[in-house]
Amino acid sequence: MKKKRIDLSKNVRYLKIPVWISPSSIKKFFQKVLEYIKKKRDFNKEVKRYMNKSINMIIERRKNKLFIKIDGSRKYQAEDLKEEDRQVRLGDKYIRVYYLADLPPFLSPYVLFNLVNSQIPFKISMFIKNTESGVLIKKARERLSVLEMQQNDRLKKGKVINPKIEKSIEEISIFINELVHEVEKGFLFSFYIGIEAESMKKLMKLHNFFQNLADSMEFTFNTYSFDQKKAFLSLLPFNQDLVGETRILQTSAVSYLMPFLSKQLNDPNGVFLGFNAYNKSIVLIDIFKARNSNINIFGTSGSGKTVTAKLLALRLFMNNVQILIIDPEGEYSELARSIGGEVIEFSRDNGINPFYIGSSEEEDILNHISILKTFFKFFVPEDKYDMAVLDKKLIKLYKNGVQDYQELLKLLMKVHSPMYEYLAVLEKGSLKGVFNSKKKLNLDSEFIVFDISDLNEEGKRAPAMYLLTSLIWNLVNKNNGKKRMLFIDEAHNLLIDEDTSVFYKDIVKRARKRNLGVVSVTQNIEDFIDNEYGKGILTNAETTILLKQSYATLSMIGDIYPVTEEERDQLGSLSIGESILFREKEHVRLSIYPMSFEMRLIDSK
Repeated sequence: MKKKRIDLSKNVRYLKIPVWISPSSIKKFFQKVLEYIKKKRDFNKEVKRYMNKSINMIIERRKNKLFIKIDGSRKYQAEDLKEEDRQVRLGDKYIRVYYLADLPPFLSPYVLFNLVNSQIPFKISMFIKNTESGVLIKKARERLSVLEMQQNDRLKKGKVINPKIEKSIEEISIFINELVHEVEKGFLFSFYIGIEAESMKKLMKLHNFFQNLADSMEFTFNTYSFDQKKAFLSLLPFNQDLVGETRILQTSAVSYLMPFLSKQLNDPNGVFLGFNAYNKSIVLIDIFKARNSNINIFGTSGSGKTVTAKLLALRLFMNNVQILIIDPEGEYSELARSIGGEVIEFSRDNGINPFYIGSSEEEDILNHISILKTFFKFFVPEDKYDMAVLDKKLIKLYKNGVQDYQELLKLLMKVHSPMYEYLAVLEKGSLKGVFNSKKKLNLDSEFIVFDISDLNEEGKRAPAMYLLTSLIWNLVNKNNGKKRMLFIDEAHNLLIDEDTSVFYKDIVKRARKRNLGVVSVTQNIEDFIDNEYGKGILTNAETTILLKQSYATLSMIGDIYPVTEEERDQLGSLSIGESILFREKEHVRLSIYPMSFEMRLIDSK
């Protein structure tokens, strides 16, 4: 967009608002993103340049254009503004102005979302005047007396009670009570909205659409006959309420009627997640820019949880982030192979060496011994587990320089430890080969999936997940220069006891210092909410994607995340791919958008 000098001889500027159009290929996608970001940056600079001029302006939006009218360059002549029956004509434009006549008794912070994000070209003018509580109480009581008198007259005449009057009596009574007890303050409030169209036919079409929308919101907007000029002048930014259609509202109601509702999450250096469901803007997030890079992805079975995790992993990988995935169900393997990544499948023929450290430092050895003590708890009953004996024998094991199960079992057999029988299964029993491999774990590939789906018993998966997370953490500690994301699917398996929960919370808290982000993926969010350490994991993630939730968990989610009652109810009925995204202190309704080439990779069999 080329910059132009402002010429005050003309009173209108047309700035085309950049519009995002999704391309068909990934190559074009990133090119289009860069073009869109440049156009948006130039557009914002141009608008700012006008805003800095010492002139009065009227700024309005129509479809994908921003009109900047410079007030003062010339005055409208009498023939420019013509008042008709229920609209005014301004040049070749038809404008109809409405005032807010009634609104629902209970408002939410998002009551105007549908209006603000609709396709109706409108202008809004609001007048808010602070008023002494005593004056408002007096007026409210006078109004209450009139309404009660009307109801009593109806009853005396044998008529039924008017429900509208009864509703007004209830509202005013509540309002008076809140003012008397200083729960809220009162304001005189006027709300005008003007709709503009190029023809009378288009204006009537917009009128019908607007009235239907208002009815769905339980709002009543009335218009005027042969008084539209006054209404139109009240709409202009001259701070003149020539109509005076005021209502008395409390503080909360006034705040809810502020039309600044749609949030934007758009970081030019970020990863594309999808679209804001309310205003259709693209959502780009720089995962490593926040206080931490941890992410929670929670959703019921079939809500799109795995697809969301795959999309995020793929897009981060394309942004030079190393991806590590612990995969209990074997759902990520084909994606890894499709993009040239590595799949490490764990079975009896391809197991893990839990004793390998890759360091001779005493501190590293002692830290790893702590991990092994927790790992062995998975296989020994609580009443047979002796941490002191195990600690002593593991220290001796590493001191002797021979670290394997045979040597550990010999040491336990010498002291007749009951743990011998239970740990022997790892060396020569049904788990032989799974956890006693000589293979060393490495992180050479840029996309690695640790597939533990062959360990189809829950008793095998949970210790494998814990051990893998521990070994990956040790390797990450030795090289913290690279950006990495560790995806833990079915993450609730790491909350089975206090020791594993403490470990899990610890790596989530310390991940940022290693340039690591931990992505917790699960359908069992209640396991986190009900667990002391699980709550710490929830609150140590700056990004959370909540997909459809079970109705049983909705009340619990409201205790953790700042959702409104409306959003909490929506969480129980979201469609596949619909979510609420929490990012630092902001949250938006997110429609997760997979592109066609991504779906081919994700769905590959």
